[in-house]
Amino acid sequence: MSPAASTLRALYRQAVGRLQAAGVAEAAVDAALLLGQATGLDRAQVILEGDRSLDVATIARFQSLLDRRLAREPMAYIRGEQEFFSLSFLVSPAVLIPRPETEALVEQALPLVPRPGGLALDLGTGSGVLAICLARELPHLHVVAVDRSAAALGVAAANCRRHGVRDRVQLIRSSWTSCLRSQPLFDLVVSNPPYIGRQDLAGLEPEVRDHEPHLALAGGEAGWEILAHLLAAVPAVLRPGGWLLTEIGAGQAEVALHRLRDRQIWSEARIHPDYSGLPRVLIARRRAS
Repeated sequence: MSPAASTLRALYRQAVGRLQAAGVAEAAVDAALLLGQATGLDRAQVILEGDRSLDVATIARFQSLLDRRLAREPMAYIRGEQEFFSLSFLVSPAVLIPRPETEALVEQALPLVPRPGGLALDLGTGSGVLAICLARELPHLHVVAVDRSAAALGVAAANCRRHGVRDRVQLIRSSWTSCLRSQPLFDLVVSNPPYIGRQDLAGLEPEVRDHEPHLALAGGEAGWEILAHLLAAVPAVLRPGGWLLTEIGAGQAEVALHRLRDRQIWSEARIHPDYSGLPRVLIARRRAS
């Protein structure tokens, strides 16, 4: 960064150009957000107060943030948070960054929980967004949230405290349902499991491929193996009449529905699209009797 680039406007323009050259799609937005993080200003102030001069320490702080983005580190990790379901969640490289399309899973799950009371299970909770959103929207609900990563559970615990649901969300370190007895306790099971095939990882954007945890991305060689495991394991812990909702990847709807064809276990199964109209949420109900 040139020593002459000491004003907000000059820093912003140089940053936009460098981010564009690095292939960053939202270069202008990211430059403003990074400047805001370095200076403590909001985006409007960054744009409107372009003549403001910055001291050497602030410029150095901004340069450090910009270097991380130029290396294609996701903005969510640089800023340490991501919005989901109109809430701000802490994130770190230990967890998958919450995506807007996953909000459809929360919306579909909310009306399915029995009132009053109810017990839900979140498998592969990561940052805890599914468990926390359900607990906040349904004050009567208790959630057991499972993840095999201790670091991810640390992030989930911090988010539970941030959103005031620590007393109703129990965090457990385990690989999927292995910590649970084969006892139908849960009214609702939700999951956003890994569903990308290993051969497809190389084709992902650098922000995802090089920075997000592969443990939360790779669903097996073909991508649907973990989903298949969950569909086989969940009936042992799901109450009769209870619901399973899980996010699925591209091209996995047919596979998922085929594996739910056993009508002695499942009374119904359907696919709900995300906001882009793509098949995204698998919804299945265990037979009531």
